Amino acid sequence: MAPGPWRIAVLHYQPKGEPADAVMGQVRSALEEGGHETVAIGVDESVSDLVRMVGRSRADLVFNICETFADDYRLEVNVAAMLELARVPFTGSGTAGLLLAQDKILTKQLLQYHGVLTPRFATFDGASLQTSGDLRFPVVVKPARSDASLGLGVEKDLEGLARRVRRIQEEFGDEALAEEFIEGRELYVGVLGDPSRPEVLPVVELDFGAKWSRKRMKIANREVKFGPETAGSPRLVLPTDLSDELLGRVSRAAITAFRALKLRDYARIDFRLSSGTKDPYLLEVNPNPYLEAQCEVALGARERGLSYPALIRYIADTAMQRQVSPRMKAVPVTEAQSVPRV
Repeated sequence: MAPGPWRIAVLHYQPKGEPADAVMGQVRSALEEGGHETVAIGVDESVSDLVRMVGRSRADLVFNICETFADDYRLEVNVAAMLELARVPFTGSGTAGLLLAQDKILTKQLLQYHGVLTPRFATFDGASLQTSGDLRFPVVVKPARSDASLGLGVEKDLEGLARRVRRIQEEFGDEALAEEFIEGRELYVGVLGDPSRPEVLPVVELDFGAKWSRKRMKIANREVKFGPETAGSPRLVLPTDLSDELLGRVSRAAITAFRALKLRDYARIDFRLSSGTKDPYLLEVNPNPYLEAQCEVALGARERGLSYPALIRYIADTAMQRQVSPRMKAVPVTEAQSVPRV
C-alpha cells in the first residue's frame, strides 16, 4: 500500500429520512485536511447496499463509524464481519473485539480472570442467577448487551431489582447485569494504537458539579449523556489532582482490558474512583467509541497535544499500517512527547 494520500470511505449509519450525524462530517473534514480523498457511505438495513457501496467506493480504507445497523446496535459487530469477509481494510476493532466487548457479562468475567478490579456483580438470564460475591445495594442494572445506557437504572432493593430484570428481559430480550454502585468520581481513559503497543491518553473526568442534588445519584445515565445542557449540567473536565500511583493503576487496567478484549486502533475505558477506598474500578470497555470532536477520547488526545484532525488521521494511519504489515507498529502519538507505557 502506498504511503498516501488515500481514498477513504467513511461508513456510517444513516436511517432513511434522517439527517446525517455531525460526526460523519467531522471525520471527513479531518481526513481531507490531511490530504486524503473521502467518500461518505450511509447504510440503513440493506446488506446488499452495504456490500455494493463499499465495493463501488474503490476505497483504500474504510473509516468505520457505523455503530448500528437496521436500528439494532447489537448488529455493529455484523458490519465489521461483512468488511472482514470482503477483505476490506477498516479502522477500529474487528469482529472478535466488538463481540467480546459487546457482551458486558463476558467482559466482566474476562476482566476478573486478568485481575482487573471491577465492581461485584450478578447476572440474570431468566432461568438462573450467578454472582461474583455478595452484592450490596444500591446496584446498577442494565442489559448485558446494551449501548448508550439503554435500559440502565439504579435499584435500592430486591423488589426494584426484580422489576428491572423483568423489564430488561421483556423489552430487550436480553440477560440482565447488576453491579454494585461505586460512589465516587467518573473517569474516562482513551487508548490508542496497536494492541502490541497501546498508548494511554490523559484521564478525562465527568464532573457532576456542586449543583448536582444530593438526592440524585451520580451516574452517567441517558439523561446525563443526552439531556439538554444547562449551567448545572455535568461536564467533562481534565482532572489535575490524580496521583502518579493512581494514574499508573488506571493505565495498567486500561491496557490489560484493551488487550484482553482484542481491541485495536482506539477505545474508551470507563472507571469509577471509589470515594471510600480510592481504588479505580473498571466499569465498562467501549471499542470504537463515538468520535465527536468534543468526546472524551478527543479531549484526552488534545491534552496530549493531538488535535482532533490529527487524532482521526492517527486512527486511519494505524489501521493502514496493519494492512502494510501485521508486524509494523503505530508511530508514537507525537514525536516530541510519547505516551507513557506500562
